[in-house]
Amino acid sequence: MFRKVLAVLDTTPGCRLAVEYSVAFARQAHAELHMAAVVALPAVPGEMDEVLDLEETGRGEMIPVVRTAREYAEGHGQPVTTEILVGPPADAIIRLIGSGGFDLVVIGQGGEDLASEWRQVARRAPCPVFVARDTVLEKFEGPPEHKTEHWEIRRDRRERIEGPGRMMRVFVGENDHNKGRPVYEMVVERLRALDIAGATVYRGILGYGAAGRVHKSSRLPWSHDLPMVVTAVDTSEAIGRAVQAVEELVTSGLIVCSNVEIVKYCHSHQPTTSSAG
Repeated sequence: MFRKVLAVLDTTPGCRLAVEYSVAFARQAHAELHMAAVVALPAVPGEMDEVLDLEETGRGEMIPVVRTAREYAEGHGQPVTTEILVGPPADAIIRLIGSGGFDLVVIGQGGEDLASEWRQVARRAPCPVFVARDTVLEKFEGPPEHKTEHWEIRRDRRERIEGPGRMMRVFVGENDHNKGRPVYEMVVERLRALDIAGATVYRGILGYGAAGRVHKSSRLPWSHDLPMVVTAVDTSEAIGRAVQAVEELVTSGLIVCSNVEIVKYCHSHQPTTSSAG
């Protein structure tokens, strides 16, 4: 388990994710938490006045970021130390990892791609690097030898859902495959990666699909092709993302959505972990 966690702060939307995940990791492992932001300066120094202006401007941008991160950690009962570094971002973070003896680095990714300087950190870091993304529960970057267990952790924000929601149903055959794998299993994995509130797979006893092929239970193993239904419920926004994510998997089947009223959805407040190694 981790003893010292470093969260990398910046001004991108991914910073919030880095803060949330690092606090959850530290609380769960009873680890020390340190958060660091970097004022980026060019690798090749220019005029002194220009460098000082860049540093002053950068600190002005980073101070509110660091303050907000500290308030979040302390508000969740996690002691934290913070600092603002100056220099090329990747080099500054790598030096801090080495001098601080950190055994986990948490970086937030707010867009489709990880920023180039943080990709450098993932490649060069002497410890595991966890990339927190809004639509993925777990993501590891870096050399395979640094990948360890305890990679998955759910944020506390998913503990309760009530009110208007959306239901998605995916109808496929049990023998429908995509890249050699059962489609219904791949659909559930996609939904889980998106942090959809929950998904259930139902096996039917008789049915037919768009091609008119009858799916039914049979004593003969080579005729075994039962209809499968994957049902998921979440907010309208989340289900919208889910439809986009699973649509490409269903080359033969049906996807339908309907409005629902979520009467109760809840789970324990504590984050959960599982092995990803």
